[in-house]
Amino acid sequence: MDEMTAVRELRAEAPAAERAPFLAGRDRLLREATGRSRARRLRADWRLMAAATAALITAVALIGTQVIDRGPDGVRPGARPGYTLELGSAKDLLNDAADAIAAGPAVTARDGQWIYVKSVETNLTDDEKPGPQTDEDWYAYADPKMEDGKAGDDHSPREEYAFLKNLPDDPAQVRAKARAFFYATDKSESRTQHEYRALTAVLSRAYAYDPAGLAKVYRALATIPGVQAAEVQDEAGRSAYALYRTNAADTYRDEVLLDPATYLYAGYRHVARTGDLQWDKGDVVLSGARLVTAVVDEKGERP
Repeated sequence: MDEMTAVRELRAEAPAAERAPFLAGRDRLLREATGRSRARRLRADWRLMAAATAALITAVALIGTQVIDRGPDGVRPGARPGYTLELGSAKDLLNDAADAIAAGPAVTARDGQWIYVKSVETNLTDDEKPGPQTDEDWYAYADPKMEDGKAGDDHSPREEYAFLKNLPDDPAQVRAKARAFFYATDKSESRTQHEYRALTAVLSRAYAYDPAGLAKVYRALATIPGVQAAEVQDEAGRSAYALYRTNAADTYRDEVLLDPATYLYAGYRHVARTGDLQWDKGDVVLSGARLVTAVVDEKGERP
């Protein structure tokens, strides 16, 4: 069980009725989230937009750091996102990410090793602990109890590595394999919604990965219609790219965050799209940032 699955278990306590729209969105979020011969071109649509507002974003970030000091883990206590810059379609960003991932190093592990994950989360629906909570977790790389369908649509890091290693080149086939790997649990979920959920779930659990295989996931995501991108600030106060896909009727938007330097999974946000009695438009109701991921030899060991 990873950090996103653990957060999903917050549904165990029945919330107040007015939180139902939030819970539906949270459940969607936490069920997870080209050919080389083509000439590279400047993807100016999102890069130029980001550059045009860089000075403003820097000013906002500086103001935030002057007002609130960072804690010992580099996390600002009670950190709230300082900006959201909409970038439009995520297609070019995801293809750039695929190129960067494919050219990067592999992350490997062996049976007997563990995956160490340190993260921070703020859940405004938690009346007892509404502020940032930092957690450390260790997951066995090879865990037979999480493999071969024994844990539903959860998978061990070893099983996920094997999935990535054996992906085909065709994005349509990658989408189909992702649907089978993270199968549908909601009958109302469309095929496109299922594929987006499954592919972003793969990103969130790629603790160990083959770079060529992981790049194919980004390229498959780039072919899904309606995937948008924004530049945001995560729960740790860092810049991040947010991926999201919404329907007109959605009250909340579920975001999957990517590190802008590595394009790897960096966290998630659940943001109110409209105001109501409980939340204002733009409120980040649930937010998590992954601070450290590493392969270690023993449970309890830190990198």
